[in-house]
Amino acid sequence: MTFLLRLLFLVFIFYLVRHLVKVLAPGLVSHPGTSPPDRGNTGTMVKHGTMEKDPVCGTYVDVATSLKLTSGGETRYFCSGECRDKFQREARP
Repeated sequence: MTFLLRLLFLVFIFYLVRHLVKVLAPGLVSHPGTSPPDRGNTGTMVKHGTMEKDPVCGTYVDVATSLKLTSGGETRYFCSGECRDKFQREARP
């Protein structure tokens, strides 16, 4: 009987900890039937917009809030003014 009570208690603690992890850190627990997000593609949809890769430092930035530079008919997005300025300096012949 003691064994069953201990086992029941451990199962309860397991589910309690799992629930707390799901609430406090929802990205850590995967849900059955879903695949992890593809982090390698540009244009990945996010909560507040679309993400694009900064061509200088490689950081993904939200196109709605990032710095933009359009040249040659192509728009590039930057995480900071420093990355944008470095791109402009390196792009000049």
